[in-house]
Amino acid sequence: MYALIRKDFCAQTKVTAYYLIFVVALLALWMNQGFVTWALYALGATMISMAPIFAALSYDDKSGGELIAILPVSRGKIVIAKYISSLIFMIFAMVFIFISTLIIGLFIESGSGIRAHFVSIGFVVAGLCFFFSIVFPCYYWLGFQRLSYMYTALVVLFGAVLVALYQSDFGHWLVRYLADMSMGVLAGVLLVISIVAYAVSLCCSLRIFAKKDV
Repeated sequence: MYALIRKDFCAQTKVTAYYLIFVVALLALWMNQGFVTWALYALGATMISMAPIFAALSYDDKSGGELIAILPVSRGKIVIAKYISSLIFMIFAMVFIFISTLIIGLFIESGSGIRAHFVSIGFVVAGLCFFFSIVFPCYYWLGFQRLSYMYTALVVLFGAVLVALYQSDFGHWLVRYLADMSMGVLAGVLLVISIVAYAVSLCCSLRIFAKKDV
């Protein structure tokens, strides 16, 4: 299983290095333009973690899932390794952006305190976990090619649901309720819920891949 995790990182070394350089340049630009802290993490993490993870899924699909499935490792470990490597990508993205923004902040004045960084990390990690909780079961069920076709539809559907929710009476009540909560508490609650969703997603992926013909 550890070899599969190392494979994901080794296969994406060049892709990750490119995005790291690109994100540092964008962070300097965004901080100079006064972007809020959560936006820095959301935009940076999208490039550092999501792009390599999707590249890893594409690499596995092109190299042949059949070859991976016949390796001397169980299907369960194959799925678990993918979830672990994805979490490592997310954590690495957060740490990299945190350190980068602190260093850039030495040269560019930033009004965000350390607390704003940790609250932003909570929100963004929760969002990433929710997103991949949907993506991974779809990947093991449909394959990467069909998933790539669904990606845009999922984003559009997610946006439409948010708009409909916001315009509903429940959405207005929810916004007022959340506005009264501390951002730190809200980030913590969402993070805990997202971790539970990630664990449920792992169980679903294990069942799907165990029954899939490869």
